[in-house]
Amino acid sequence: MDKKTIIIGVLIIILIILLALVFMAIFDEKRKFIGTWSYSAGGTITFNDDNTVVINNIGPLGLTELVGGVTYQIANNQVTFTAGSVSITLDYNFQDSSTLILTGSSGNSITLTKV
Repeated sequence: MDKKTIIIGVLIIILIILLALVFMAIFDEKRKFIGTWSYSAGGTITFNDDNTVVINNIGPLGLTELVGGVTYQIANNQVTFTAGSVSITLDYNFQDSSTLILTGSSGNSITLTKV
């Protein structure tokens, strides 16, 4: 083997490792959301693995109840909820593994606790 072949092989291995790390980071972030989260004033949000979500009685989000046909996407430290042609995007922050803070563009926020 010549040096070019070895260098190309090493570069391919490094690229594969980097892609795997990026892929794992994306899915790790989504895994933090999966499950049911409760709001102290009542209501829950359940994030499912298939990007669907059930929002029940979370008034501060401007939503009383959305069940079925609601999806969510995670990107750039924001979560976007979509129901038909209507969507709402909120910033998110995990205070710890069981506390999720959602903040709207107006600065209002709610704190959710993992059930």
